[in-house]
This record gives sequence, structure tokens and C-alpha cells, in this order.
Amino acid sequence: MGNAVYNLYEFGEFHLDAETGTLWRGSDLISLSPKSSELLRLLVRQEGRTVSKQEIFDTVWTGTFVEDGVLTQNIYTLRNALGRDEHGRHFIETVPRRGYRFAGHLRSAEKVDESEIVPAETPASPAAQPAFVAAQAATSSHRSNTYFLAGLGVLLLAAVGLGTYLYTRRPAENGEAAFAPIEQLKFQKVTDSGDVVFPTISPDGKMLAYVRLDEAESSVWVKQIGGGSPLRILPPTSKGYRSLVFSPDGQHLYFREDTETAPIYQTLSLGGPPKKVAENVWSDFSISPDGSRFAFIRRDSELAEHRLVLANVSGEGETTLAAKAAPWDYRSGAPAWSPDGLKLVVASGQQRRFFPKLLMIDTASGEETEIDIPRWRAIFRVLWMPDGERLLITAREANEPYSQIWMLALTDGGIRRLTNDLESYFWMSMTAEGKGLVTRQQRIVSHIWLLPGGDITRAKQLTQGERTLDGYAGLAWTPDDRIVFSSFANNVTDLHSINPDGAARVQLIQNAGQDNTDPSIAADGSSVVFTSTRTGSPQIWRMDIDGDNQRQLTFDEANKERSIAGTLSPDGREVYFIKLGGGAAAIWKMPIEGGPALKVSNLKDAAAESFVSVSPDGKWLAYRHVAKRSEVQNEERTIQVGVIASDGSGEPKIFDLPMRRSMVQWTRDSSAFYFSPGQFNESSIELQSLNDHTAKKIVDFPDRVFSFAWSPDGKSLAVARGRQMGDAILISNLP
Repeated sequence: MGNAVYNLYEFGEFHLDAETGTLWRGSDLISLSPKSSELLRLLVRQEGRTVSKQEIFDTVWTGTFVEDGVLTQNIYTLRNALGRDEHGRHFIETVPRRGYRFAGHLRSAEKVDESEIVPAETPASPAAQPAFVAAQAATSSHRSNTYFLAGLGVLLLAAVGLGTYLYTRRPAENGEAAFAPIEQLKFQKVTDSGDVVFPTISPDGKMLAYVRLDEAESSVWVKQIGGGSPLRILPPTSKGYRSLVFSPDGQHLYFREDTETAPIYQTLSLGGPPKKVAENVWSDFSISPDGSRFAFIRRDSELAEHRLVLANVSGEGETTLAAKAAPWDYRSGAPAWSPDGLKLVVASGQQRRFFPKLLMIDTASGEETEIDIPRWRAIFRVLWMPDGERLLITAREANEPYSQIWMLALTDGGIRRLTNDLESYFWMSMTAEGKGLVTRQQRIVSHIWLLPGGDITRAKQLTQGERTLDGYAGLAWTPDDRIVFSSFANNVTDLHSINPDGAARVQLIQNAGQDNTDPSIAADGSSVVFTSTRTGSPQIWRMDIDGDNQRQLTFDEANKERSIAGTLSPDGREVYFIKLGGGAAAIWKMPIEGGPALKVSNLKDAAAESFVSVSPDGKWLAYRHVAKRSEVQNEERTIQVGVIASDGSGEPKIFDLPMRRSMVQWTRDSSAFYFSPGQFNESSIELQSLNDHTAKKIVDFPDRVFSFAWSPDGKSLAVARGRQMGDAILISNLP
């Protein structure tokens, strides 16, 4: 059969490349997990023959013990992805007591012209084999994880190359900018460990520097782009590293710690003692083309002001070039220098509001000019190309879930899209000639788990999926023991509920149009409060526990006030929340039925941000305490949690805790609170007493905790947990 020779199978509206496992419906890429892809290829290649469960396990899960439920879940995933054929039948048929078979009609297919699709350039090693070949060839008991990552990388790169090729040929719709032809782009995966952040290419394009994330620490490595063994140049630290930047001559590497505010350090490109060269940096940073100055953002939390700062690389002298007062801000991405060093480009917007602006600022006068850009939901990183006429931008479109890479022409506003796939891109760096671009391809997965008694050995996964963010933006328990949690789908985050056994999942909010996050539930089950952006800015809303009677509680009448992190008082009659805009962020409260809001916190030289949590006895409020200038003294990356009286009186108690995400939950007797320490790819839940600064560890996790909540009776722990994965991709032959 022709398609068997070329490994390209067609059925219904689909075509399957059996070498890479890539599945398409017409020109649309269908996302499958590596195991689901292997399972589909196995069944399709048998062309109607019944394949037993044992044969499937021996082929797809070689050397790994898995339960029948894992196979059932993958069959369910495939059936959902494929739908039914023209006769209303499933493409994959269950043969009772025997196994499964592919029931679709296979058609002959011609091989896609490989000269038109830019291949991913990968080293000629076993790790570079297609996922299916690698899975069949490996036999050792520990090869599963290695080939899983390698196969996943090949699959993702195939999606990038073919997705870009097909997408750039789609005509412009609804007035959107046409995608220019960019077939000459080449995509090459240059790391394969899955734990890489901030990959940065040297000006001459020969060296790659990057940060690797261990469980609790990170380190900085360099390697030759063309091959060779990586060299660690900075030791592991729990503070972390970020914002790697080469000097224009490639002799030095600059970085800062991955804490909220940190110094900038300089080291030799191949390692050496770090030297501190700038202080109190709140953002990523960039270096001027002549290598003499840094540009970065500094925040004054007390005045609610963001400043664009220029500082000499020598460590002496700095100036504030421009400033934005609340509700306006500068976004935390590094400002981008023009090739002549006379201008900077930086993203700006209103606090916690989508659709930022892109500003061009004169480095001598501070005069700003707005650049005409599409209505992007968010902008993450900007680079100025060497010709001075184009920008490279990582941004997320309003109607898409993933951040992609764009090229913007400053002369005529023309837009080219360089990537179009199912991963996100945030960080990127470029060679001096502008022909090579290194970026990080990122993916985050979060699922809901239940731990009876907080015992991880009894943990049960409640939600499934390869691309889910369940609970990432909050979860809570109802009085009748259901779990309400955030879930991302169709480009928005909504609230769902589920039973502790994983059954009876219900979507509580539908067709709201924007994100709905951070649920808080009254002890009597009378209402749920949450944060919603459906009116254009984050505000506090309430609804019944079944999702009915949704009503807005806070408003943005002056176009400057944002309200987030609503939480209910123990009696359910009042809502505490964080208000942003027009000054330092503070805690406010208002009646659950609506009405005038009253300011609660009155902090000196600090702000209350991120979250607020009310103790069960109603006496205390916990929140994230952000001082005017944070002084990092600990070896660990820490966040300050403040505890004040619920009426705002007295001085706050401050706890310096090793957290990455700000979240706490009070004990039932209000004497302590739970929090989740964690650095990179591991985490835990610990108990912090109000009476001392000693925390007690409750449970360890081998991955990251994004949110958690104990059941009302204290007997079960619900946790949203998962991983953040990423590797460096080299894009060459830029137009």
C-alpha cells in the first residue's frame, strides 16, 4: 500500500505522519500526547487487525507497569480528538475481551514534499529518533523518561515546522495582518533536558548560555551551538538565576538572581567570580549596543510608581529616564535598545489589564512615542533587529492561548508571524547580525489531585489531559465536599467543580468571555466570590454555589481601579480584597450584597498585594507584604507574608518564607497557616505558627504546587500540581 511505504496515512478528514506522530485535520494540527500518538500509530499500522491489550502495553509502554485505566484514558483521548466518521462510527473500535482495532477507511496518500518543509535539525543520536522508533528500539527499564523527552521534542519541532509552513499560507481573515512567507526559517532544538530557562545566544552565534532548573536550585551553563559538552559556569543556588545577557563583545555574561528585586552581576563568559554592577533591579534588563549602560525597570511599591532606569555597567551612576504612576506601569520584560543606542522600546499598560501599549522612548530626552501594534493580549519580550527597522516580539493574541513570535516593521507596521504551534514563547535572544534567534519553547501542565489525610502515598489524580491548567489560578472546597477550581480552555479561564472521586465535573461559568479565577466560598455555601476580567479589568464578582446569579461587586468607574483576590469573612457577610490603582495596593472590604468599600490596611513604606486570607475566627488577615525596597538576606528565594488584625490596627507580623507563589490557608483554630515552599521542580506544604518563625513540613511533592486547599473537616487536601517544561530552540535564516 502506498501510504505504508511513505508512512503517511489518510482517513476521513485526517492525515497522520507515522514517522513523527503528527496528526492533522486539514491544515489544523491536532494535539496528542506522545503515548496517545504512539497508540494511534500502532492501531493505524495494523490496518483493521485487532490489537490485544497486552500487545499495546508491550509496544507503547515497553518496560513500564501501567494499569488498564491508563490505556482506557488514552483511547478516550483519541476518540475525542478524532470524533466519528461519515457513518457516525468511532475510528477506534473496542473488540470485547480481545482489544482494540482501527475501524476507519485508510486511503492511499502521496508523500509530502519534504523540500517545502524545513526540518528540525537535531543531532544524529538515539535521542533524535522519531518518538515511535525510539519507543520500539529502547529496552532498558529506565529508558522510558529519556526517550519520552526526546520523542516529545521531535514531535514538538515537527509541529513547529509544519504548522508554520501551513499557517503562513492561510489568507488573512477578518482584517488580520497577512502572514508573510517565511519558509526559509530553520528550527533546531539545541537543548533536550526539559528544564532550561533564559537560553541566550552569544553575539557571534557560537555559544549558548542558559539556566538549568533542578528540584530546589538552579545553575548556569554554557555550550557550543555546534556541539560539545556543556560547562557549568555558575554554581547551584536556591535564589535562582535569570535574565542572562552577553556583553556586545561576547567576553562577559550578565545575570541577576531570580528574586523579586536583585542586583545585576557580571562574570566571564566561561565562568569566574561574579561582580556586582547594579542594585535594586525589579525586571529583566538589557545592555546598550556599546556595552556601557543597562536599562531596566524599578518599582516603588509605596508610591505605586514604575521607573525606567539607565545605569552604567561600571556600577557608577544611574538616571531615571521616564516614570509611570498607577494605574499605569511598565511591564517587567527587558527594555529593547535600538542599534544606535538612541532609543528604547518598552511595553506599558494599566495594572492587571490586558492589551498593553508598546512605547518608543528617546534615551536622551525621555520623550515617548506609541508604536502602532495589533491588539495583543500580552507582550513579554522585545528585541530590536540590527537594521533598526524591525522588532521581534513575543506576544499573545487576544483570541489565542499561546504566546508566539512576531516580526514588526516600524516603517509600515507590517506584521510577520514567525511561529504558530501549541507551545508558548516568552524569552528570546539574537545574534549581532540578526540571522539567528534563540528562544525558549515552554509548556505548563497542572492537574487536580486529592490526598486523603495529606498522605501523598494515597494521592489520586482527579483531572486529566496533556495541556490542562486545572487549579493553576485557584481552588476551594464547598461545604458539601466538592472542589471548585479554575480551568483553562478555549483561551479563557473559567471555574469548574468536581467531586473528590473525580466524578460529576461541572462548568460553573460559561461564555463570560474573559478569565475567572481565585474562588472563595462562604462557610455556609451561600455564595462564591471570584475575580473576573470580563469587563476589561479585574474586578470582584459573586455567584451562587451552582454558578447562578452572577453579579459584579467592585467597579472601575475612574478607569484606574483594579480589584483582585476576593475572600469571604467567616460569616459570609463581607468580602475582603486587594485594590490596585491610584496609590499603594491595599486591603479593602465591602458587604457581600454590595455597597461602599472601606480601606482596611494602612501600611507604612509597604503595600499589600497578591492575596488576602481571613482567619476562621475573623481576627486576622494574611497577605503578601511588599516593602518599598526588599532586602534579600536569605540564601533561599523568599516572599514576605504579613499578618495584621482584621480591622487594620497595630503593626503587621512579617514572615519571610521560601515561596514562589503567594498562597496560604489558615488552620481551623486560626493559630497558624499553611503555605507552599518550593523553588523550581519540587515543592511542599508546611505549617507556620503565628507565635514563632519555625515552620513544620507536612508533605513533600516531586513537582510544583500551584494552589491547594484543605477540606472543611481538615481530612482531605486538594492540590493543583504539575510541571513547567522548556528547552532552547534555535531559529536561523531570519528574513
